Amino acid sequence: MNSTEMGRYEYERNYEAGYEAAIVADQNFIRFRGMPIVSSMKSEDAMLVFNCMNLRTCSAGETIYEAGSLSKNEISVIIEGRVSATDRSGHQYSLLTAGDVFGLFSFLDEERLHSATLKVEKDVKVLTIDRPYFDMITHEYPVMGNQLLRFMFRLLSKMALQLEHEYAAMHEFALGRKV
Repeated sequence: MNSTEMGRYEYERNYEAGYEAAIVADQNFIRFRGMPIVSSMKSEDAMLVFNCMNLRTCSAGETIYEAGSLSKNEISVIIEGRVSATDRSGHQYSLLTAGDVFGLFSFLDEERLHSATLKVEKDVKVLTIDRPYFDMITHEYPVMGNQLLRFMFRLLSKMALQLEHEYAAMHEFALGRKV
């Protein structure tokens, strides 16, 4: 390796190290990294997922989307703030906060309409990724695409576990047994 190549290699290595340091120090990454859904991932994998997402902020009172509306085919993770989820009749059935995810099912099923209206209760920061970008990543960068798929699998697994627990509690209640 000549001195020019050596200098270029050194520059690229320093650039990558600086870039990683900037990500690790980013407050939004710190919040994201602390969420249970990514806490078991290796730091490098969490950085890959984080780098694929866009930061979006919404103000209190803003409607993110309406129940029955067409999907933008994006998945979002709340890193700060609070969002209420209401059904079509306006009944609030959930309050989403940091670490909660929304839009997963309409992200995976492009023809699915949103099942809830999401309204910002307290200024919110969300990390989002849309389906066309995800498709491009999985095609051009399979390793990164695999990390995103694992991230979504963890989300689906977490949701399935919650449903199992809720079903078991309802079953026990219906049979008059203590949970």
